[in-house]
Amino acid sequence: MHQPLHLFLQLTIPLLWIFLVSSCTNSTARSNTPQELLLFQKTPCYGTCPAYNATFYSDGTVLYEGLRYVPVQDTLSLRLTKNQLQEVQATLKDLNHTSLENNYLSTFTDIPSSYLTFYKDNKEVKRIKHQQEGPEKLQQVIKQLHELVMQLLNERQE
Repeated sequence: MHQPLHLFLQLTIPLLWIFLVSSCTNSTARSNTPQELLLFQKTPCYGTCPAYNATFYSDGTVLYEGLRYVPVQDTLSLRLTKNQLQEVQATLKDLNHTSLENNYLSTFTDIPSSYLTFYKDNKEVKRIKHQQEGPEKLQQVIKQLHELVMQLLNERQE
């Protein structure tokens, strides 16, 4: 009667061990996956306004998609330096996006928009549409992000 139990344990314990090891490996791989921090978008206007999307990730990767009136109309993977990444993270934290309104709109129809979509644990937590006015700090962050993306593109072309 003990022999079937012994055989069962001999077969089950190695399978349980493999299952435990593989599940630990998967959770480690997931925790090392870069997290989305921010999707920064510039929309077109009726003129020559730059239009692009730039997704910033926790590992310093920036996935860029150039649409119109930008130096590169293509999809590229750009890379922030460690200092640039720390500056972006500090700037976003200092912005305190949860205290901002969702929209800062203009009455003009030809004005481009900037969208900032914030993420936590790869889930969207806030999306801000900016066209005009709004807090000075928000306007500065939009300007800094745009300048940073253009700088990364120019460095890549050199």
